[in-house]
Amino acid sequence: MKKVFIVFTISFLIISCGKKEPTDSGNNKTTQDSKQETGSITTQKKDETGSTGKTENTKPGKPEVKWEFKRVGTGEYDTPINDVNIIVNGKKHFIAKEYYSFSEMPVSDYKSYEIPADAIIATRGWWAGMGIDYWAVQQGYEIIVMKREIGETSGEDGEPGDYTGKPEKVTSIKLDQ
Repeated sequence: MKKVFIVFTISFLIISCGKKEPTDSGNNKTTQDSKQETGSITTQKKDETGSTGKTENTKPGKPEVKWEFKRVGTGEYDTPINDVNIIVNGKKHFIAKEYYSFSEMPVSDYKSYEIPADAIIATRGWWAGMGIDYWAVQQGYEIIVMKREIGETSGEDGEPGDYTGKPEKVTSIKLDQ
């Protein structure tokens, strides 16, 4: 019986290691895959500037909102340095210069990553066990951009855990009426 359990466990591990998770876009390359293949970071959508696609959570009459991640350098230990911009109705707004690799977050992941349900767009930047979430919500005739730091930690008992900071307002963008 012990041998059957060991064989079953090993078989399960081998099968589960090769499983690919489906994505919501046709391009399955991650930022790191692109970096390794081309020698420079691009975003998942293969746009030269790193622009992402149309927002999924907007309603009719709502603004067109998308992220743009522009690689501006490399820090110590090959840390990616990116300008994070949000484009609202075709106008670019600088958000921050960050030391993370960014990708847009699909609406289907908002709940598991604790992004507010009313967010119209979200992104996550991550590098070496720490990162940042950005998201945008519409309040009246403004787009409010929020951020929250995230990371991997160890508790007092030495067990791994996750750190999630408090949301902070980054900026508000007035919409043309």
